[in-house]
Amino acid sequence: MINCPRCGAAEPHCRIQHEGIEDDRTVWRVYGCAKCAFNWRDNEPATTINPTLRDAFFQMDPSRPDDYPHNIPPPKVRPQ
Repeated sequence: MINCPRCGAAEPHCRIQHEGIEDDRTVWRVYGCAKCAFNWRDNEPATTINPTLRDAFFQMDPSRPDDYPHNIPPPKVRPQ
């Protein structure tokens, strides 16, 4: 089972986005979380992908969406 290192969501919210293949075998995977928009490789340092080692500042609680008004800042619209 895949769990998001950032918000803890599990499948189906987290899934493999891409696999790095070398000599017909998977050498790394990129995962994505649809709940908090976090993406990570399975070969990242433990301090990035292990929730117990991640800095608490970078964690999020998906049950409190009002605490996170923007996952990605809205684009700046330029006048035409």
